[in-house]
Amino acid sequence: MSKRISEQLTEDVFRRLSGVEAETHASNAVVLCTVDADGRPRPSMLSYFEVAAYDRRTLRLAVYNDSHTYANLRERGKATLIVVDAGVVCYITGTVDAFVPTMRNASYNARLDVRIEQVVLDEASPELEPGVEVISGITVHPRTAGALARARRVLSELLEP
Repeated sequence: MSKRISEQLTEDVFRRLSGVEAETHASNAVVLCTVDADGRPRPSMLSYFEVAAYDRRTLRLAVYNDSHTYANLRERGKATLIVVDAGVVCYITGTVDAFVPTMRNASYNARLDVRIEQVVLDEASPELEPGVEVISGITVHPRTAGALARARRVLSELLEP
């Protein structure tokens, strides 16, 4: 059962995406949905090193600057991020506010600022679905040492003022 929370991140989701817990969630993926030219949703996966809560109302994203995702965000400016993990399902919708086409620490990435418009938490109804709970999200193998170091630099850049 989904319920709208607010126009800003909850404490738990903010902490999760603030960069402080990136290492803890290094194996987790965040799904980013954009809208393509035909009006269809287009999902892509980002890591916790490519999504940063700059503050409770702004997310910064690092996406490939030659991707359909980047083109969709530039052309239509709408994004929904889906954060799923043990005990949390959260949908964050927003509008792109700013673009930096090339990041210093990863020239293949663009940086986008997303102004949060709605945060929705989703959980099974205890009355209708007792005992049902999310036990994991989408997981990937962690990065190797060199890729992890580069990912840390990208995250640091996303969190810069």
